This record gives sequence, C-alpha cells and structure tokens, in this order.
Amino acid sequence: MGRPGMAAHQKGAVKKRAWIVFFDESGVSLLPQVRRTYAPRGRTPTLRHRLNWKRAGMAAALGYHAADPGRGPRLCFHLKPGSYDTASLIDVLEQVKSFYAGEPVVLVWDGLSAHWSRTCGPGRWTRTG
Repeated sequence: MGRPGMAAHQKGAVKKRAWIVFFDESGVSLLPQVRRTYAPRGRTPTLRHRLNWKRAGMAAALGYHAADPGRGPRLCFHLKPGSYDTASLIDVLEQVKSFYAGEPVVLVWDGLSAHWSRTCGPGRWTRTG
C-alpha cells in the first residue's frame, strides 16, 4: 500500500485514511533588537516602541490528508503572550483535536523533552510508534 518512497507514518495514514498533522511551537521576542547606529557624540539615540508584550509564543499545526490530497491542507495557528507550558500546549492540542472533528489524525511532533508530560493521562491520545 502507498506510493514508493513514502515514510512509514504516511503509509499508515493512507491505510487509516487519516490526516498527517505537523505540529510545533516557538517563542519569539516582540521587543526590537538592539543595534549600533550613528549619532552625534554624547547623544545616544533612543528607540521608542509601544509594545507591551516582552515575549510571545506561537504554535501551528499544518495538516494534509494522506489518502485524499485533493481535500487541501489545513492550518491551525495559535498565538499567546509569554511562553507555552504543559497546560497551555494541552489546550492548543485540544483545539487542534476539535478542529479535525473526530477524523483520524497522525500527529508528527519533534522529540523535544519538554513535549513529554504525564499530565495528559492515559486514553487522552493514542501514541503509536
């Protein structure tokens, strides 16, 4: 089953008629970067900004249907002040889960140690492989 050159998770997703969803999160700083510039001696230039967030976290899930590529891709995007912790990542994953409304999903996520938590509990998601 599947096309030549397909990864194992793609073959399983085709067989299950599932979405393959790539998920990751990242932190960004919204404050301007400090750079050198020219100014008259003794008059340090001042950079003014109106941002009240110092850091922001963003997460995204990009999915495509393995068995039916004609269904088109799906993108879920989440932005929050501060950084993600276990509880906030679980909330985002719950939103992604509801976005796919009971359809089978193969979640592809990097193996960062921060992504492993016992908070999820058994039966919340099924892990394979």
